[in-house]
Amino acid sequence: MSTRRWSNVSYLDAIRPDPGWRTEYALLATYSADLVALVAALLALAGLDDDRGSGSKVDFANAVDALADRVRLVAQAGRLIAPPKTPKILAILDRYVREVSLHESVASWHPKVALTKQVAEDGSASQWRLWVGSRNLTRDLSWDVGVTLIGRVGGSGSDTPGIAELGSTLAQHAKLPSVSGSKIKSELRHVRWDAPPGCTLKSLRLLTGEEGRTVPPEPPRVQRLVVVSPFLDGTIIEALGKWGDAQASRTLVSTRSELAKLAAQAGKPLAAFSDLLFLDTPAPDDLAESDAAERENAAAQDEEPEPRGLHAKLLYAEGSSGRLIWIGSANATRRGWVGPNSEVIAEIEVTPDVAAGLDDFVKSATTIRHDGLGGPVEPDEIEERLEEARKHVAGSWAVTQRLDDTGPTLVSTTDPNPPDTGIELSAGLLGAAQIHWPRGTTALPLPRVAQGDVTELVVCRLAIGGASVSWLQRAQIDPPPGEERDRQALARYLDPRTFLLWIRSLLTGEPCGDGGGDWDDQADSHSRKALQKSGPTWWAPTIEEVLKSWNRDPSSLTLIDKKVRQYLKLYEQQADSELTPEERKVVADFCATWQVVCRSLLMEGQR
Repeated sequence: MSTRRWSNVSYLDAIRPDPGWRTEYALLATYSADLVALVAALLALAGLDDDRGSGSKVDFANAVDALADRVRLVAQAGRLIAPPKTPKILAILDRYVREVSLHESVASWHPKVALTKQVAEDGSASQWRLWVGSRNLTRDLSWDVGVTLIGRVGGSGSDTPGIAELGSTLAQHAKLPSVSGSKIKSELRHVRWDAPPGCTLKSLRLLTGEEGRTVPPEPPRVQRLVVVSPFLDGTIIEALGKWGDAQASRTLVSTRSELAKLAAQAGKPLAAFSDLLFLDTPAPDDLAESDAAERENAAAQDEEPEPRGLHAKLLYAEGSSGRLIWIGSANATRRGWVGPNSEVIAEIEVTPDVAAGLDDFVKSATTIRHDGLGGPVEPDEIEERLEEARKHVAGSWAVTQRLDDTGPTLVSTTDPNPPDTGIELSAGLLGAAQIHWPRGTTALPLPRVAQGDVTELVVCRLAIGGASVSWLQRAQIDPPPGEERDRQALARYLDPRTFLLWIRSLLTGEPCGDGGGDWDDQADSHSRKALQKSGPTWWAPTIEEVLKSWNRDPSSLTLIDKKVRQYLKLYEQQADSELTPEERKVVADFCATWQVVCRSLLMEGQR
């Protein structure tokens, strides 16, 4: 937020460490997410993303190497999206994802939060960043709103109620090995938080269940009220419409379909709002944030992002006691404010200059007359059936994965199929074929996969006629995939040329060449041959680069040597069809040089 307009700071900017800092760990919460957006977040948390929110294959390898067991994304079960074209390497992201299995017919896990602990590269200091807002971790371009706070132990900021409890709850869901709920709660109790200029953070609350929940208490003598929400229900809008007296100004910004829905209700909840404004409908993967009774024209198509619409959620009240704004994840619905959805809300006191930024946003919406809304949009029967089936399958998912010599098998405690017998369920590992799950069965054998393709991420697909919906669920493996699976996957993902560029980047601390191309580039053999024409000799690290790395930090060379030996062994095991003769020669030459130079230096360091 700035002194006139609200600054257009992206989610990635909010979580990216400043130069000289690195991410110690990060807890991300969202309702829906897609894996491409998760990769963008990992690259940003590692400080390796580019101006497109993307990066190279070397950047990807460095990010997953640096952040393994340091980052977790907590999402609503059934709302994790796989891109239509899935690079196989995304299968290793199962280590970063945990689900909250709320049955969406009753409640949803809905907070949007990013809590990161950062440490200085030299270990001299630490700080926290907390982002709270309305944005899901997707590629949707809808209007969103959020606030970023900076926290330091013993800092000059405020002691904000609720943040320690929020961190503890996130840690309990995330289950990071080294970050327990009690540990993070203890640390955060001593942190003081700085808000953006013109803002004073009054409180931050994670709302769960229904007990003690309501809309905020009405501030004294409200003169102006602005409600922004893509989803509405008459009860909450009617309650907010009672804020202030007859002279108070009340503005409601939503989507046209939601306004039309409330206009048709007998209670006339819109009557108290003199200004009605609308923006486009949000992207399809966000529509399920309202329950079936509150939702109109819902779609559940996991496709490319829609044109920019409305997804921001806020309340603004201006009265005799000042200007208050509530920012967070809650729609202006009973599920959002009264419960039982899990939501996060920040209450902030703002200056007139910051409040003026809200006016700029409101002016971008389209005004509509009360009598010009028309009737509510009739729901699509097939889409509603698919959505209800998705909620059932995701909410009752109790599937684990068994691995043996014949391949993986999905094992469920009950038949996972939806009650609607006209809808068929199929499932398969991410990046592999999907298999029809016959009704009345609790086990589904899947095709055998290589060790590097083992994953807890399962693509679920529901289909009826020509319509379908797909998403990802976790099917846990005991023990879960670990470092060896990741190495197998990365050895295939990083062809020898890119692997050697990766080693060079580890030695120099700088990007090398093109980094193997974009992280999601699935180049075929012709593309690889074209790259090789530029001359392979510069792929491999030079002796000078090895010596410089040794002089800077001898201990780092030990870690790099371990990686080199592990990956060279994997490349030796790859079939001849997977590597060209030129690639094998370059790897062999590098191996011979590395063994002589690196081992000599390591032996020297032991003397």
